Amino acid sequence: MVQIGLREIFLPLLLLIGGGSCATSSLPIVDLGYVKQQATSYNKTYDFYHFRNIRYAAPPLGNLRFRKPQPPLPQTGIQNGDIPLLKSVCHQNPLSFLSFLPDRFGADFGVEDCLYLDVYVPASVNPGDDVPVLTWVYGGGYAIGSKEMWGDPARLIQSADKPIIYVSMNYRIGAFGWLSPPKAADIDANIGLHDVLAAMEWVKKYISKFGGNKDKVTAMGESAGGGIIMHAITGYGGKGNKLPFQQAIIQSAGFDPKRTNYPDRNAQYDEFKKNANCATLECLRGAPTEVLLKANRDTIKKLETGEIGSFGPAVDKDLVPDIPIRLLAQGKYHHELRSLISSGVGFESGLFFPTPDNITEGAFNRTLNTIYPLAPENLKKRALALYPYKGPGIPEWARVTAFWGDIIFNCNQVWLAKSFHKSYRYVFNLPPAYHGQDVAYTFYTGPDAMIANETTAIIHQEYITDYVTRGEPGCEKGACFPRYGDGKNTLRMNLSEIRVVRDPWATERCDLMMDLAEYS
Repeated sequence: MVQIGLREIFLPLLLLIGGGSCATSSLPIVDLGYVKQQATSYNKTYDFYHFRNIRYAAPPLGNLRFRKPQPPLPQTGIQNGDIPLLKSVCHQNPLSFLSFLPDRFGADFGVEDCLYLDVYVPASVNPGDDVPVLTWVYGGGYAIGSKEMWGDPARLIQSADKPIIYVSMNYRIGAFGWLSPPKAADIDANIGLHDVLAAMEWVKKYISKFGGNKDKVTAMGESAGGGIIMHAITGYGGKGNKLPFQQAIIQSAGFDPKRTNYPDRNAQYDEFKKNANCATLECLRGAPTEVLLKANRDTIKKLETGEIGSFGPAVDKDLVPDIPIRLLAQGKYHHELRSLISSGVGFESGLFFPTPDNITEGAFNRTLNTIYPLAPENLKKRALALYPYKGPGIPEWARVTAFWGDIIFNCNQVWLAKSFHKSYRYVFNLPPAYHGQDVAYTFYTGPDAMIANETTAIIHQEYITDYVTRGEPGCEKGACFPRYGDGKNTLRMNLSEIRVVRDPWATERCDLMMDLAEYS
């Protein structure tokens, strides 16, 4: 059972419900051609304009339900993005994603017409300037989240020594964004990934009107958001159009790394149809939103029990031709990316397996054979040797959590770092160093119970903004960020120090994960 503090559970909802806009006729207006967009508010403390809820794609309704995003439609008048928060986020049920909570805590909310993005622009920036841009892709297990849910970027923006523009976007989540059943040809695969790429293309096309430089864009994402950026980097096997960003900060990229997704994807699709009381896609496209929202919630509950596979990117032989670490190993990725920062936390699995309570003897073998049922015996023997059995109880838990963390998170970060000549890596290791704990440090705004070391939070933000403005994270308070290189140099952030170490995950284990991926 996952144990999370009540503040961590309800903070996202409070952020969504709270906060109003203060649009006035004095706020700037940007003409995007298809719409005249006025800033929604001005932040006097941090001196920036917030343009909320700019459409980057057409509403995904009717025949566009379960389809790739289409270009935004013309809008008349002046739009100021002053939409209630719960009416601008994509459909979800955050509390159903936390299965240990009883049903009475469940709260479906959101809308299908949610393909919006936000732009935060310092007041000193004018159209025609060439200000660097930082884009944010949120995490949430491909099932929850929104562009404004996980943190306030105000101090992050201010921490830069030069002006930067910050952009965050919604993308469709849960069944609305990640159903990819091969037997239903009229459903586009990997819709959520296509949403993010459409938002990035919007940035490339329009950000100059806000004073941003389309050739100085850094894409940043955590967990599912990092997974989406990783799939973009390996998108189409590196072929086709260039990436709409030049740098990336990929934090704990996570996804279910299966190549043969079809049985799981068909099971998801069948479960979703059953929960919606539909037998056909036509029925799903015509069903009331409320019916699909409940079906989404019920399907997610089945994902958590392991009865069907999880949501997320699917190998579709097109945008996602294979598992990213295999594509990276084969050189099939977008080499035009100038550089990247690859980061993780010290105990990624801790959020999901905090104690050995439910890990019994033999759990490692069951996990290995469930995830890689087709793996040959020689690879299974390598896995047993690299994750050795040391006795009953807690050692089995340590073995399983290490294996699971490597599969879902750690080895993605290693393969990213070693695939680019100019790459940087850090491990966030402030206790308990659970997955997602670093997000509060990315969006640090001041003293907070979730922040164990405020100095580290400040340094963490300055590394990020230095990278956005200069192309390298540099040095902060004497702690210098080295390139990854042949030495596998990694910055480790502890509670009391920041120092350079060899990457703890640059081992045979991540080579094994690349080999096992062929049989997933």
